[in-house]
Amino acid sequence: MKKFSALIGTVLILLFAASVPALAEQMRLTSDTLDYDPSTGIVKASGNVNVLGRGAEITSRFGEFDAGGKRSHLWDEVVANWTEGGMTMECADLVILEEPGGQHLTARSVKKFSDSVRKLTMRSGLMEGTLRGKEFSELVATGNVVADAVLSGGEPTRMTGTKAVYSKAKGTLIFSGSASATQKDRKITAETFIIHLESGRIEAIGNPRMVVDLPAGEGK
Repeated sequence: MKKFSALIGTVLILLFAASVPALAEQMRLTSDTLDYDPSTGIVKASGNVNVLGRGAEITSRFGEFDAGGKRSHLWDEVVANWTEGGMTMECADLVILEEPGGQHLTARSVKKFSDSVRKLTMRSGLMEGTLRGKEFSELVATGNVVADAVLSGGEPTRMTGTKAVYSKAKGTLIFSGSASATQKDRKITAETFIIHLESGRIEAIGNPRMVVDLPAGEGK
């Protein structure tokens, strides 16, 4: 038979250890249904898909995997959890490509990206980034980006723009394209913002403007 299907029960794989011994024990895949075609080297999974390895646990309804362990594609109700890094992501579609020293991730229709360490949440139409160890060296979000952060002093801040670049290692979030930052009583707009998440400092570059809401009775 050129094709193998498991239609009942849970399927357990340790990254096809026979074909890639160097990567064995790095990923575990479970699902209700598994379909493997040796002629293409593609594994298709559906129903309660769960991928565990490389410091992450990812669940979805459907998945397609390169048997060589180079490419993983998950879609429909995708939830990724990087426990040690304190990061989670909920999206409609996620592609992971293995690269030397890390992984490249492309996520579409991201409902929520959360970094509990930096107290940051973000959503956008598309996010791309390179994950090295427990951190994204860069996470680029585009398409109606909205981010909420709790900056130094406990002040909630909402940021919007057409593009955002997040560096967990640097602790910075750079917004551009009709960028704005809104806090309780003020709103700042500029071409570009650089937000330093730990110190709470905000740099506004290019036509910066601030609007402050004055208490009732002031400014008359």
